[in-house]
Amino acid sequence: MTKHILVSAGEVSGDIHAANLVKKLKELNPKLDFFGIGGEKMEQAGVELIERMDKFSIVGIWEALIELGNIRKIYKKIIEEIGIKKPDMAILIDYPGFNLMLAKELKKRGIKTIYYITPQVWAWGGFRIHLLKKYIDKAIVILKFEEELFKKYGIDAVFVGHPLLDRKPEIRLNKKSLNLDEEKFTIALLPGSRQSEVRKLLPLMLKTAEFISRKKEVQFVLLKNSVVDDKIYDGELKKSNLRITKILDDSYGCLSISDFVFLASGTATLESAIMEKPMLITYKTSFLTAILFKFFAKTRRLGLVNIIAEREIVPEILQYDAKPKYLASGILSIISSKEKMEKQVQDLRQVKSVLGTAGASLRAARIIESSIHHPSP
Repeated sequence: MTKHILVSAGEVSGDIHAANLVKKLKELNPKLDFFGIGGEKMEQAGVELIERMDKFSIVGIWEALIELGNIRKIYKKIIEEIGIKKPDMAILIDYPGFNLMLAKELKKRGIKTIYYITPQVWAWGGFRIHLLKKYIDKAIVILKFEEELFKKYGIDAVFVGHPLLDRKPEIRLNKKSLNLDEEKFTIALLPGSRQSEVRKLLPLMLKTAEFISRKKEVQFVLLKNSVVDDKIYDGELKKSNLRITKILDDSYGCLSISDFVFLASGTATLESAIMEKPMLITYKTSFLTAILFKFFAKTRRLGLVNIIAEREIVPEILQYDAKPKYLASGILSIISSKEKMEKQVQDLRQVKSVLGTAGASLRAARIIESSIHHPSP
């Protein structure tokens, strides 16, 4: 008998992890039918998309308020579809602002709900842990300390490891194929995967790159994301007098040919850790979001590598401190010191070691597939 599963994911990373999970679930049980909201990767994996969420990749309070009308429309649409399809289970992936609202409605309807890649309650929005306890049946977590934290609050949680480790870096790029100097020091620019991030951070990164190039003989590569409008990249690159080599949607390839990474905080910091690449983290957000973070965040750190390490192993230059000259100075102080570069690599290896082992998507799929056959008490 076919089982209907709702999958809800937002943003690029959530779409990728959701797609990998769906593929594993289909291997375990071909009779599963998936529908929901997400992006291109989920659609390719066979999920019937009710609405695409990758166009609403939002970070921050102010940014969410701007898109509130669109988000409400999508929410109403998915609730209507839930009423029609009556799913046997729901899988929520990241995207907490939307998914916790959805979890409340699913609870009312008696639909078993599993949250995979849970909200980062240990860093921001601690109140959400009580919502998780109230509305979800199980949490499948990707960081070991999350399992311990959730169990402390009485939430059924299980650690499966980080799904980034499932994405085997199939390195096809090399400097020669990109017409780069094979001997020259290479810095990768990763301004994020959301349009709002790229708009804010790419101009800052390019100006920083210009300051660096005046002091040191280096070359730059830029990781582009296909979800972000090309015009944003092209408009900023035209203003720069540097030769920047663009790489599309290949984060591991971009990292593999780089000696150092200048990047936005987020999942990319863990990809850089997996590739053992020294880095400097920056970020800028709206004034309102920055103020709320300052007052309510449980950690002063923003980079996941630093949060996992429980200390600043990678420099973070954020918000109003993030000015081109200061950022360039920070990067130059690292790349000009063999000792600093080697120390970061050692620290990043330690972070990598606590992410678990490859196979997170399959382990998560086995837990979910087993749960489908056991109704909630």
